[in-house]
Amino acid sequence: MIQPRFEWLLPPPLALPPVLAGFGAPVATLLARRGFWTDIDLARFLNAGAADLAPLELMTDALAALDRIDAAVQHGEPIAIWGDYDADGMTAIAIWVLALRRLGVEPVRYVPSRLAEGYGLSIDGLRSLAGLGVRLVVTCDCGVGNRVEVQAAAELGMDVVVTDHHIPPAVLPAAVAVVDPHRSDCAYPNPDLTGAGLAYRLATALLARHGLEAPDLAALAAIGTIADLAPMTGECRAIVRLGLAELATTRHPGLSGLVARAREDPGPPTARDVGFGIVPRLNAAGRIADAELALDLLVEEDANAAQARLAELEEVNLRRRELTTVAIDIARQMADAAPGVGPLALRHDAWAPGLLGLIAGRLADELARPVAAAALLESEIRGSVRATPDFHVASGLEACGAHLTKRGGHAAAGGFSALPEAWDAFADAFGALPRPFPPDATEVVARPGQLSVDLVLTARHVGWPLLQELGQLAPYGPGHEQPMLAVTGLTVGDARRVGAGADHVSLRLRRGAETIDGIAFSVGAERETPPVGAAVDVVATLEERTFEGEPRLQLRVLDYATADASPLAGRRTLVPTAEPLATVG
Repeated sequence: MIQPRFEWLLPPPLALPPVLAGFGAPVATLLARRGFWTDIDLARFLNAGAADLAPLELMTDALAALDRIDAAVQHGEPIAIWGDYDADGMTAIAIWVLALRRLGVEPVRYVPSRLAEGYGLSIDGLRSLAGLGVRLVVTCDCGVGNRVEVQAAAELGMDVVVTDHHIPPAVLPAAVAVVDPHRSDCAYPNPDLTGAGLAYRLATALLARHGLEAPDLAALAAIGTIADLAPMTGECRAIVRLGLAELATTRHPGLSGLVARAREDPGPPTARDVGFGIVPRLNAAGRIADAELALDLLVEEDANAAQARLAELEEVNLRRRELTTVAIDIARQMADAAPGVGPLALRHDAWAPGLLGLIAGRLADELARPVAAAALLESEIRGSVRATPDFHVASGLEACGAHLTKRGGHAAAGGFSALPEAWDAFADAFGALPRPFPPDATEVVARPGQLSVDLVLTARHVGWPLLQELGQLAPYGPGHEQPMLAVTGLTVGDARRVGAGADHVSLRLRRGAETIDGIAFSVGAERETPPVGAAVDVVATLEERTFEGEPRLQLRVLDYATADASPLAGRRTLVPTAEPLATVG
């Protein structure tokens, strides 16, 4: 008997799923659980695209921002684009660079040093831009919290247009325009746009004023949107769909090179390819090297130069992975000494500042609790926060604001700075915040060791038709995750340990005379491998993989249990197998 490793959170059975065109009962059941009961609502979601982008006039200050940028273009004023050193910020800068080049303008690009300057505008950086003759600074993915710096820019003779998507402070900077969909006076219906998404909306609108378009802007916006974990709904979904289509056919040497390295399988790139293949490579530059390396790649038009930068970026990413592995091992040991479910603040001064977000994110996922990871950098503490869906990071940092010198973020992620002497007070205040936060009696608090199942079905439903239907629901991401399937009625044909450390389990799973490939990653040596011939149930995602040039079905297994210990035992039915609704839930 093999018990499941995780707690399987099974959805309640749905006796009568809706009838939805093009989908059988299993996927119709899944869609109903996600709120889709009619073909009209479903088609609007599945086919999201350019027609679903809201009028930009609804975005407070958007037209004022475009007017000022357009005037600078017309009058030949030097323009600087100031961004952030993460993938969202860098893709936002690249969008503006490519759009302005289409208008005959080569802007100055400015990415602050993570170590020397930190996040957002800096007075030293603004002074350097003023020395270059810059008259207009456009921020990307930052600036809404830089009231002092925007005033300093004015004193240096520069106007500032702020484009940001982080939660604004009570007092906005006195910029020419402050474009942020989270402004309390903003009527824009889609506040989830990332920095790159906002740059895409504004830059394409500027080009449209001149009857122009530019390639690859949606591709860049999709990368930034996926990188910043924006909900895969509404305009963000529309932008990602447009961008993935561009990435599939792009002639941009940097983007096409990234796609080639990131794709798990031949065929059009997916949101997963972007999130796990492209984004880490771009972020690696800003984390442990120079963000300009990744930005150069995104705006490079020469194929040979792009290849050189791709090779360099690959080396940087490999170093980043090695450093991250060591740092996370240390963080896990520290977390073991602080058990519980409340927010957790960890500090290790040997951690590289660029790895803090990765450390916090990995532990937040593993422990299902909000995590702040911090390190001392010269005379200040810098930290990053990642959290579970029941904890709003920006609100949590605001609640601890008395102990911080800088803070910012949005629902899922944020960053902060503090004086060393304030660290203990911050850690105590952060750890004392309740969950959910802000308090909400209707919010379910995540717990570690849980797998949320979307659909329970028998093995006979697992096949190419099901995969094709699930493929129509892509792209997947936050708010619309790849469906987690609980599959019953499988028999083990083969099971063996694979990988350099023998920490993965390769499976051949039988349903009658047919077999399906399975792979379970990161299965510790203490976990028993199911014996050949055993009846098993699995929780997995269904995917296509290519083996020796041939497409094959594969279950990416998150957990398994023998049938006698399976949580699905109570969902099995003795009715004839010809009745599909009896085995779907």
